Parts: sequence; C-alpha cells; structure tokens
Amino acid sequence: MTGGSTVTGYIDHLETLSKKQLMVMLARQHHERTQPVAVIGMGCRLPGGLDDPRALWSALREGRVLSTETAGVPTDSLGRPRWNPAAPDLAPLAGRLGQGAYLTDVDLFDADWFGIAEEEARHMDPQQRLLLEVAAQALADANLSRERLRGRDVGVYAVAGPVEYPYAWLRGGVPGTGLSPHMSTGTSPSAFSGRIALSLGLNGPAVTVDTASSSMLTAVHLAVRALRARECDIALVGTCNLLLSPFSTGILDRAGMLSPTGRSRPFTGRADGHVRGEGCGVVVLERYADAVADGDRPYALVRGSAVHAQGDRPSISVAPARGQRAVVERALRDAGTAPEEVSYVEAQANGSRIGGQIEAEALADAYARRTPGAPPLYIGSCKANIGYLETASGAPGLMKTVLALAHAEIPPQPGEDEADPDIPWDRMALRLAAKPTAWPTEGRRRAAVSGFGFCGTLAHVVLESVPERPDPDTGAAEDAGPWPLLLSAHNAEALAGTADRLVRHLRESADWSPAAVCRTLAEGRDHRAVRYAAVVHDRSGLLAALERAASGAPSAGFDGDGSPGSAADAARHVRRYLAGEAPATAELWPQDTARPRLLHLPGPALVGRRHWPDHHNWL
Repeated sequence: MTGGSTVTGYIDHLETLSKKQLMVMLARQHHERTQPVAVIGMGCRLPGGLDDPRALWSALREGRVLSTETAGVPTDSLGRPRWNPAAPDLAPLAGRLGQGAYLTDVDLFDADWFGIAEEEARHMDPQQRLLLEVAAQALADANLSRERLRGRDVGVYAVAGPVEYPYAWLRGGVPGTGLSPHMSTGTSPSAFSGRIALSLGLNGPAVTVDTASSSMLTAVHLAVRALRARECDIALVGTCNLLLSPFSTGILDRAGMLSPTGRSRPFTGRADGHVRGEGCGVVVLERYADAVADGDRPYALVRGSAVHAQGDRPSISVAPARGQRAVVERALRDAGTAPEEVSYVEAQANGSRIGGQIEAEALADAYARRTPGAPPLYIGSCKANIGYLETASGAPGLMKTVLALAHAEIPPQPGEDEADPDIPWDRMALRLAAKPTAWPTEGRRRAAVSGFGFCGTLAHVVLESVPERPDPDTGAAEDAGPWPLLLSAHNAEALAGTADRLVRHLRESADWSPAAVCRTLAEGRDHRAVRYAAVVHDRSGLLAALERAASGAPSAGFDGDGSPGSAADAARHVRRYLAGEAPATAELWPQDTARPRLLHLPGPALVGRRHWPDHHNWL
C-alpha cells in the first residue's frame, strides 16, 4: 500500500467514528505525547567521595564545598600522580593542574563483572569503564535485574566527554607492537552507548550524545521522547567526564574561562570563572504508569523538556538571553506547566559572573518573576559545591533537583551571603537558599534544570514530585517472617564488599523492614555464582547475617528461633539458592497477595583491578 492510500484509508476510518470516539482517541494520543516519565533509579561517582544519591544529598544539604583551590594533582591506585607538573612541557600548567574537583583511582575497573577481557579493558577509555560501573549501580537502585528486564526494550542514551585517553601515548610514543584492535572501540564516542547495551545485555536504541555541558539534559529529552513514543520501555541516561589530558586545562586557561582562585562561585560577587571537575552520573527512566504497575518507588517525574540553539548569536560559545528564555518557554509548554508553578531552578551557572547575571535575568523573565511580589523562585547551582563537571555537569544538577523534590526541601546555596550585587535581587522574586529550606508551596512540587552547551545547544527539563499515593497495606507481608536473605556476587571479595555496603546503608536508614530488604535483594538483583544466604527473623538478625557475609563467613547462616514450620520453609529456599537455583520469588511473594515494598538499596560492590598501560602515564 502506498503512502497516499494509507493516509486516505486512515481518513476514511476517522469518518466512521462518532464525535465521542474521536475525542477519546485524541485524548489518548495527547496522554501518550505528554505522559510523565519517572526517575526510578540513580547512580553516581562524584568528587568528594559522593558515590551514591544519598551521599550526594547529604553533602548538598549540609552545604559542603570541596577544597578545589588546593586539591593537588589526582593520583591513581598506586598513589602516583596522574601528571608530572615538573615535566618541561607541563611545568607552565602546574598551578592550574593543582586546582580541580578530581576523582582518584580512575585506573581501576572490574572487568570480570562485565565479562570483558584484560586487553580490551586496558584499552577502553576510562570514561566508558566508569559509565559501565555507574550504570550497573543505577539499575540496582531501580531494582532492575536482568530477569525483570527480560522481554523489555531498554534504551541507552550515553554522553561522551572528550576522549583524551590516548593522548599520553601519542605524546610519549608507542611502538607498533603496542597497537591493539581494541584501541578503536576503546576510544570511539559511539562505543559509549554500545558498550553499555552490550555489557549489560540491553536490547533497544543505543545513542551517544554530545552537546557539551547540556548533554545530559539533551539525552534526557531524547529518552523521554522515546519512552512516550514507546520506542523503549526503560531508558538509561548517563554521562561521564574525566580530565586525562593536562593540555585541555591549559587551553581553557588560555581562553580565560578558569577561575584564577580555583573555585566556582556562581551568583556571587566573587565569581571569576570555573574550576574543572570530573564525575559520572546515570539515571533510569520509565513511564510513570508502568512504574506504578511495577511497584517501583520513583524519586520524581519528568514532565517536560526542550532543546534549542539560538543561531543568530554573536559567537559560538555565547548563550544569549533570548535563547535561554526560548528553551524555558518550550519546556514549560511541553510540561503543561505555568511558569509561576515552578519553585526551584538548578541553573547552568558555572562561575562566570557575567554568565550568572544574564541567566538570572533570563530566568526572571521566563518564569514571570520580574516583580518582587511574585511567588519566590529559588535558583542555585551545585557547581559551587563540587566544581564544574563540564560534559557531565548535567548529572549532579539533575540528581540534586530530583532529590530536592523527593525530600520537599531546597538545599542551601554556597555563597548566598555574598550574592552578586549586580543582580537586582530586590526588584525580582529570585532567591538563593541560605539554609535547607522547606518547599515554598503546598501540594505538587515543581522544579527545573538548565544546561547550556558551549557550542550553543541549550536544554531545559521540567520536573515534578511524585503524586502522593497511600502505601499498600503490606503489614501481613512485613510481619510474616522468617525470611530468606539471598546475596551473591561474582567473587568472594565482591560478596563481602556488597554485604558491607548494605550493612552501612541500613544502619544509617530507618525506613526499611527485613521483609522489604529480602524481597529487594531477591527480585531486584542479578544472582551470580558466589552466594551467601541466611534465614533472618528481625532487623538485628538481618544485620548480623550481613555482617557475617561481610567478614567472609561461611555461605549459610541459620537462626533457630521462630516458628519451626516457617523457618523450615525459609531454610528450604536458602538451600535451593545455595545449590545454584534462581530465587523462587513468585512462591515467596505471590503477586496476588500483599508484598513488601521494593527499596532503593546499594548495588553490587565492584572490585577494581588496575587496567592502565604504562604508556598512558604523563610522568
């Protein structure tokens, strides 16, 4: 059938429908195009040892600021500096290289967990490797095991930072015998998304995105569109930025973009440029209706987004106010949200004083906050806390905003007490939070995130809190212990590390039950060859069992207290699990009965091994 006849046939079909049928069809189409998308999982590795969403939120809420001015050159797992500032070609950059928000040990990677051979792992850009590890953590946070993903299309939208890994051996020289076929896929930006899809066994669209600092939000925009169009059922969106070449720092310094004092101070009178940073973040997205049906616990919802480039601008790196207003207005239209309903915006503001002034004015215009009597709009930028992560900067900004919505609280903005006097705060309704601030509105909470790419692509994402829903009545399921605690890993060291992560997380948390922990670990994790299992009756018993696993105790622990019949049933599941069988989750927690909640728990501990050719050193 030709395209014309297809259209004609469709029109003929529409003519057979009643007015009511047409209205229902259009309403359904509108819902599909605008339905909310849930953020159901997150993972990160950020400067300052912020390796999970809870650590990030704690640091932001406390107003912690990294000492980027005196960070020093980052080191690897052997304690060696990444660069030798005394080398003749690096000495002129020594001062700048000692300022930054760096990650350490980027030479480490758990290749075994992903089934990647030694030589291939060694020649993979460490950004690929870090994205893989953080993606695994985000999927675990979302409780998406391979079993739960079976038969579902999973999109991967990965962001590629500048690939600088091979620069060192290009500088120092590598003999022809040192070349490897894995250098091609190891340094190709297209491999960022393909590597995640392959290594995690994900079927669906795999796209690599690069719009510089707006990349993460651009990727979210694309992923949301794909979810609404049902091109995929789940989407992983991730970004990574590592500063492996010292010369890129020299280039930015020569361009006058870096802070002479080594700090990013957005929206302050002391703002004098940005400090470079490294990091990685991944979020997991799902249509909200599907998340509810799956029993997931979303952090927040994406309601709308937009991407825009203002072509008639003075130069490639300028983000004019009219372009900033345009991208906000488009995102609000997509979200069906009035500007006055948004209470917080995580701004692009990276430490440029003039950039912060332009952005503040543009936000006041786009969000109808030009008069002091308008509802307050809080603005902020976590670049003041952890530096400017450049290509990866959208990830911590997005995660900060998602967590603020989930906690109904706006974290303090460092530098609030020295706000830029050239921004007319008293004539606008813009605010900087001086301390953790309760959300200024009742009911549904709305916020947004901005990202501006240095080549002109602007992105804006509008977020919303998850609707209040009564928790299902899980009392009987929570109380009907004992329960089988099932834990696994790919080797004994990783098993002990995973147990240790869980113990520390649970000891610092209050909102959990043994039943919920056991169900989460049984249903929300992949089950590997090295296993530990125990029968647990209560919180103290569960923590004690995890501590035994963390210490490398034998693979089974049985608590003899409680009902003999139920304990024997739990013990049967433990024995079957230790014999290599998959958890009988349908038997343990039948779908037609009240079931414990799935929790956000730490993912598997990954055991990093050094994968770093000697010719990649700058020493």
